[in-house]
Amino acid sequence: MRYDRRAVLVTTALVLAVFAGALSLLSWERANQVAGVVSAVVGVAALGVGVCALLAPSGSTFVQVARTGRATATGGGDANTGAVASSSAGAVSIRETGDARADSGSANTGYRRQE
Repeated sequence: MRYDRRAVLVTTALVLAVFAGALSLLSWERANQVAGVVSAVVGVAALGVGVCALLAPSGSTFVQVARTGRATATGGGDANTGAVASSSAGAVSIRETGDARADSGSANTGYRRQE
């Protein structure tokens, strides 16, 4: 599951503004009680999310390569304008890669899985 970070930040700011506005309408004693209860609930929810993230299986990574330049290798070197990733990489997206030339080495303009 992927979330847009900007949307999460905007939503958090809006919730915080509404909560602050609601607390400003209450008396000091009542606002203190409400804030204490809300803090406890948010703390338990944050703990649950943290434990859930810790116990979740580690997902594979997403490799994206786009609009790369030109690479040239001589003397047995490697020329790479794409991506070299471990075997744990998941989905791969490659587009508009540049030219790679190697005289006596290897050249990669796309994706190479490294074992």
